[in-house]
Amino acid sequence: MNYLMRNPLLVITGLVTAVLLFQNFDFDGGANTSTIQPVDQKSRVSHAKELLGRRYSGSLAQKAENISDLQVVIYDNVHKHLPKKFQSQALDLTKTIITEAEAHDLDPVFVMAVIKTESSFNPMARGGHGEIGLMQLKPDTAKWIADQEDIFWHGPSTLENPIQNVKIGVAYLALLREQSSGYANKYLSAYNMGLAKVRRMYKSSKTPKEYSVRVMKNYKDIYKRMVASRVTTLADN
Repeated sequence: MNYLMRNPLLVITGLVTAVLLFQNFDFDGGANTSTIQPVDQKSRVSHAKELLGRRYSGSLAQKAENISDLQVVIYDNVHKHLPKKFQSQALDLTKTIITEAEAHDLDPVFVMAVIKTESSFNPMARGGHGEIGLMQLKPDTAKWIADQEDIFWHGPSTLENPIQNVKIGVAYLALLREQSSGYANKYLSAYNMGLAKVRRMYKSSKTPKEYSVRVMKNYKDIYKRMVASRVTTLADN
């Protein structure tokens, strides 16, 4: 008699293991998503409430509290949005977005929304004023942030690396947030035009909104796709 037939427990254990591996392996991207750390829901929710205020209640960001594998959904979105030639880096980029967001008490979906607004997830994007990469950072600003935060810096080409770009970009966002007392419109606008200019506008009773509105639209759109993808998955099952 076959050894496995005489040991059904081994067969069952093997099948369970295979199913778990199958569920965590993305065949399109070739990545084992079980290696991505879970999203810190406490910092995510806290920042989402800061961004949405009273609108958090009933929002898609709130509904995401029910997604137990939010890190996998984030990976799916990152992989989908990256240009094909960069999709092999989706796993490492997802890990960076999640870990850096947690380190600075930010919602990782917010980081994704800024990336979407700045570069549409194109690591090779170039701006009209010398901005480079996913988060469209100027080399002089990026170098200053890298020096402040002890992040690797090897000249402007560093910003072509998606991982380093996000590390520096998230650190910059966190600094602007701190200097703006957590007022979302201020630190988002400052990311786009500089904090000094934003402060001057506020002193003149002018409130810049165009950029922050674009980011928040992408923020809500990403959550919409993420929640919808899990609802669809549950319906299919």
